[in-house]
Amino acid sequence: MKKFIICSLQLLFVLLAATSCNDDEKQIDYEMLPERARQFIQLYFPTEQCVHVVLDKDDGKTEYDAWLNNGTELEFDKRGEWISVDCRFSAVPAGILPEAITADIATRYPNAVVFKAEKQLGGYEIDIAGWDLYYNQQGAFIFAKPDWD
Repeated sequence: MKKFIICSLQLLFVLLAATSCNDDEKQIDYEMLPERARQFIQLYFPTEQCVHVVLDKDDGKTEYDAWLNNGTELEFDKRGEWISVDCRFSAVPAGILPEAITADIATRYPNAVVFKAEKQLGGYEIDIAGWDLYYNQQGAFIFAKPDWD
């Protein structure tokens, strides 16, 4: 009986721990995206339609994920600033990245196509075929790492 009670208490503890995680995702309408995020989509993806939007609240942080009909996935912060642009099947539109980064990639990798760009703490991570490129906030090249994925 003692073993049963201990196992029951352990199970209860696991269930309570799992349900207490502050992770809340819900699908929302496009109109509920922050205005800045909608303007970004209209400016850089004018011919695409937003087919799915998710509001993600995790550990006190609010983010929005949006998927376009061409397979592009976009992430925005609570203010509507872009965090990540993953075009998967096409190039990241011109103008999204700072000019210094675009110019450096054109010099270092003249035939490269940027498929994904992500803002990170202190800079940017850029994905091109075979490489992950890292730049600081000012657009200065930091290093390149082979992409083995």
